[in-house]
Amino acid sequence: MMSSSVLKLGIILISFVGLFAMRYIPFVLIGGKGTSEEFERFIKYIPLGVFVAIIVKDIFYKDGALFLSPENFKIIPLLIVSAISYKFKNIGLSVVSGGIIIFIFMKLNGLI
Repeated sequence: MMSSSVLKLGIILISFVGLFAMRYIPFVLIGGKGTSEEFERFIKYIPLGVFVAIIVKDIFYKDGALFLSPENFKIIPLLIVSAISYKFKNIGLSVVSGGIIIFIFMKLNGLI
């Protein structure tokens, strides 16, 4: 059986290769022809999609199972940061405020 660390490193490596291929291969195939506006929009959201996938796993899963319970204190910071992101549309502000808000909620719940 694989250890948890090896499995996580494998997932990171596979994600890296997949995302790199999604961004690199189309440019190799297109060459100097340029890209369409739709393709540019698609390529712009790939890193955001990965970021969301990581966050969703951390918030909604615990011990490998879906964790939608009132005891899941991470849902409230998610809603607060989502509102901040929607209002200001600034990823940097969202990340910093999210870190601060989750720190406060973890402190309030005695996890730090």
